[in-house]
Amino acid sequence: MHTFREYLQEKQIIVGKGANYGQVVFLAGGAGSGKGFATTHFLEGTKFKIRDIDELKKTFLKIAEMKNKYPEIRGLDLRRPKDVFALHMFVKEKGVKDKTLDLLLGQAKEGRLPNILFDITMKKKGDIDEVLPILLSVGYNSKDIHIIWTLTNYYIAVDQNKDSKRGRVVPDDILLQTHEGAAETMWGFVIKGTPRAVDGSVHVILGGKDHTVFWNDPKTGEPYDGRKGRVLVKDFKYLTLKEPGKKMTNETSLQKQVLDWIRTNAPKTKVTKELFGSGKDKEGTIPGRRK
Repeated sequence: MHTFREYLQEKQIIVGKGANYGQVVFLAGGAGSGKGFATTHFLEGTKFKIRDIDELKKTFLKIAEMKNKYPEIRGLDLRRPKDVFALHMFVKEKGVKDKTLDLLLGQAKEGRLPNILFDITMKKKGDIDEVLPILLSVGYNSKDIHIIWTLTNYYIAVDQNKDSKRGRVVPDDILLQTHEGAAETMWGFVIKGTPRAVDGSVHVILGGKDHTVFWNDPKTGEPYDGRKGRVLVKDFKYLTLKEPGKKMTNETSLQKQVLDWIRTNAPKTKVTKELFGSGKDKEGTIPGRRK
């Protein structure tokens, strides 16, 4: 007998009409922005092979402890920012990013290309430029390469970064760089368009529990928000700025909405100052937009 719970479905962003193969998602967002939560509850995460370098770093630590390997990283504590940085440099020197992509694409065949989700910060455009030629060379279609940005308030991310349950604390300067860089890069895409090889959909998710609506338990009325184990999302805020095969929207209202989200949630620094305006800008002015 079916229960009421089984009919409660999570709202999700569906890319590629829900295809099981051939889709690539670059999931962007600063450190601590909740990309893992977005993958599980806002996207069809189970359909994707996920390349998350942070998870690979944790795997290296486990191997170091369990198999008595890699003495240079054995004993590192990811709750200490200095240790996080040391592990980052170790993995970078190992060339892990290239090797993991080779593994993901090792058995790729025409028509059976795996769905891949790249968990990245997008603090610079190069985060995707370096892999796009490889993806196209093995057969991925540019219309099936998508970008989704999880834009979460920087100060919420700072608090989440300090949460001991995460098991990893990103150094403050790196955390700031990821958020300001993501804002600058993504706004550049909104105004100037994505790289030619990225012709799929582009979405911006407004992260954080304040912008997420959860289903309630029909018996108790309590929300399924994770406090008692279960998470079931009824609705969340996001914008679609580009459809596959079409140009990035030039609709002023959508661009203004994204800009408002950035100004409310991104850190105001020398890198992002142009996005915040001078305070003397004309109403409705979109910074960087071609006239």
